[in-house]
Amino acid sequence: MLYYETVQKAVDFIESHLKEDISLYDISQYVNFSVPHFHRIFKAIAGETVKSYILKRRLSCAADELKGSSRNISEIAYEYGFESHDVFTRAFFRIYRMSPSKYRDEGIVCGFDKLIVNMKYDLVERSVNMNYKVINKNRIIVIGMECKAKQWDADGAIGRLWSTFLGNADKVDKPIVPNVMYGICECESFDKSDTFVYMAGIEAEESCNIPEGMVKRVIRPQTYIQAEVPENIKTPDAYTKTFEYARQNGYKLDEYDEIEVYEEIFKDPANNAFKLLIPIK
Repeated sequence: MLYYETVQKAVDFIESHLKEDISLYDISQYVNFSVPHFHRIFKAIAGETVKSYILKRRLSCAADELKGSSRNISEIAYEYGFESHDVFTRAFFRIYRMSPSKYRDEGIVCGFDKLIVNMKYDLVERSVNMNYKVINKNRIIVIGMECKAKQWDADGAIGRLWSTFLGNADKVDKPIVPNVMYGICECESFDKSDTFVYMAGIEAEESCNIPEGMVKRVIRPQTYIQAEVPENIKTPDAYTKTFEYARQNGYKLDEYDEIEVYEEIFKDPANNAFKLLIPIK
């Protein structure tokens, strides 16, 4: 399926669930993409995040209800997922620059139409090849959220974590590069079971405050094999291929964090979906 078709499928899914509690994870699962990958594709094509798009569509449909009925404003707000009249009013004002009651009384009608995607929005497919090189990476600070995960996200915990973190990433007040995200498999959490601690985060300045519900992780200076992973290679396969590359070339693995680096893509067709960093001695 082409990217524009995937995004249109997601938009149709959103439209049919506007009155329900849907998350980025739910939508990503529906179109069979990973959360970070779908987040970037949607933003590249739609020009905004999934969260922003859903909010605007809910407000637009609520605005239509305000104009087309005499229903109570609180009732409309609850119907479209707003927890209170005040929350709805504040969100409505940010988009329409007036209160819901004033909008109902005014003669103007304006809204945010459902996105219709066509082929001109499509993005270039990437090569299936993975390129490798050895890099030395300096110490970095990562602020983010953690979860207990199973190998290859067997229970969906990592996908749900990314959905939650991407919706709260703007709370990190001093990101180094706002569009670069880190997925970290924390070394010390690995044991004989199939679970480990996974962190979704963003690089921040040393002095950055840690928002409530988030944690800070210091990544030491380290040597890595860096694999450039195209988006049509699944994450488990990327790990397998990179470990095999290390074995075949005589590299000794180090017991430290394995890192996925999700960069802003689609500005240049040569850019890859993410970089996988495997620590070596």
